Amino acid sequence: MAKERALTLEALRVMDAIDRRGSFAAAADELGRVPSALSYTMQKLEEELDVVLFDRSGHRTKFTNVGRMLLERGRVLLEAADKLTTDAEALARGWETHLTLVTEAL
Repeated sequence: MAKERALTLEALRVMDAIDRRGSFAAAADELGRVPSALSYTMQKLEEELDVVLFDRSGHRTKFTNVGRMLLERGRVLLEAADKLTTDAEALARGWETHLTLVTEAL
């Protein structure tokens, strides 16, 4: 059986929400979860990757350089996943993903 990996789209969504909202509590509110669940998700990710994602020395949540890089690259993956989902749903409803235009010379 394959080991469950901590680097998931959900973990990347958590990181994105923490960055946009500025705290675990505000991110948890946005995601409809409790702050401890977000902390657990981030802790598992840090353990799996053997990195520190957050500078915990201050009051405000701040990403380390590694955390910022993972967040920025993760956002690219999140956008791609969202587009993939949107395209799949559109195709399932009968919409084409490309438009072809033909013109005639006069």
